[in-house]
Amino acid sequence: MPITAAQVQSLKRTNISKDAEKTAQRAKEIWKGLKLVQRDAIKELAGVSSQSVYKVYNDGGVSIKLAIAFAQTLGISPYYLTGEADEPGECTDSLIRELLLQCGYQKFVAELELPEAKPAKRKYTRREKPEVEEVLAEDAQAEVAAEEEVPAEIPALQPDPVPQLPAGSEALTAEDLQQLVFALYVQAKAGITSSKEKLDQIKLVIFS
Repeated sequence: MPITAAQVQSLKRTNISKDAEKTAQRAKEIWKGLKLVQRDAIKELAGVSSQSVYKVYNDGGVSIKLAIAFAQTLGISPYYLTGEADEPGECTDSLIRELLLQCGYQKFVAELELPEAKPAKRKYTRREKPEVEEVLAEDAQAEVAAEEEVPAEIPALQPDPVPQLPAGSEALTAEDLQQLVFALYVQAKAGITSSKEKLDQIKLVIFS
């Protein structure tokens, strides 16, 4: 457990020894071999004076509060002091509980043994499945949005204007001719038939 001093001191002083001779002999041997700090611990736990301990090994009678005080402080079986066990053994919760029940302390034991706290149950939130209609509606909206993002028509490639001969110019300079030929070449590559025909005419003039 272990039992606190207040709990031990609430127990009765009634003699629980089953063998007065063994109780007196063992209490005397144990007490005389203890250090002062151990003696004080036993007296403090049981709430008794040294005279009460002397009376145990003089009269052979021991109360449950002293038996438990000896047992818990020294780690021996309480039944060793009552004369019911021949070996000191060890002090365990089950032995203390058993002794208390034998002496009629059922209610006392019940108050000591608090029920274990059960772990709180986790609450799970049920996920609702989306309705088929909602899924279809979302897909339709996504398709419409995708169609709106794509331009309806791709603008056709417009050819660059062919440089025109400046008004009042009597003849083309070498630079003008070079720009004209280059513009016609680019337009012919773009698939403009008229530019291709003009480029062919220029070639004929140049190489004839």
